[in-house]
Amino acid sequence: MKFIISISLTMLLLSCNQNADYNLSDKIPEIDNIREVKILSAFFGLDNDLPKSAFGISPKAPSKDGMPIVFSHELKPSTLDASDFKITSKNGEIHEVDVVTFKPAIEAYELRTVLLIGNYGDAPDNEPVEVEIIDELLARSGQNYEGHKISVTPLNQGPFLSYAEYFSIDDEYPYIEKGRGCDCPKNTTSVIRTVWAGGVRAMNGNELGNRELNRFTIILENQNGDKIKVNPFQLADVGDNDNNIDLCINKEGIPISVQVKENTAIDPRDDPNDFTEIQILSRW
Repeated sequence: MKFIISISLTMLLLSCNQNADYNLSDKIPEIDNIREVKILSAFFGLDNDLPKSAFGISPKAPSKDGMPIVFSHELKPSTLDASDFKITSKNGEIHEVDVVTFKPAIEAYELRTVLLIGNYGDAPDNEPVEVEIIDELLARSGQNYEGHKISVTPLNQGPFLSYAEYFSIDDEYPYIEKGRGCDCPKNTTSVIRTVWAGGVRAMNGNELGNRELNRFTIILENQNGDKIKVNPFQLADVGDNDNNIDLCINKEGIPISVQVKENTAIDPRDDPNDFTEIQILSRW
């Protein structure tokens, strides 16, 4: 029987709902049925460096490696299992995964990131170089990731954008008004959800916030087909230690792409990001 053991890559703190392994949204975006499933990134985040406090969540976790995997589509949780993954290190060794979890990215519409915990080889001589899905792992829309593989981002590389989508907050949206991971204000014109390859904080180690607003640029296309650049007026979905950061904008237009300046964010090892840019997809 498949199950989920929960652990956080960053500070091992749970997000808003601490009594659930994950929160499923009521709806699956119909557009996911026509988009091809892909593994978007595999990020070697921590090498033999998960803390002792992780023992309370899994006795296998302390001093192990942590590797977040970002997928193009949300996953069907019942199909997620550690045996779905095969990791190959630089010298050709095959490594199994000890623990898989959605945490800390467990809110509705966030179930596209999985944290893999285990021993995958040591940097720099024999760090992991490839992740492959070797058993059935389904997207919530039904497509199968089995057979997909991706190269692993090396340990010393900083975080980058793996995925971005836009949506509006309507009456059916699972809104979080305050606290960790809370959402953009309800009068926000568009929300840009950015998904990083791994968990991120500001360069000073604090949460990303007002200091970083001008370091994020969204390209919009207006009704005339003109491209305009805007900055978010607020960052949201912060303080929950996951790899999702929402950008709140109050300008009309279709979001096309998002750019982040270099040295805006750091990963759990304090590696800074290079300039990163990605296309923004519509959730619906």
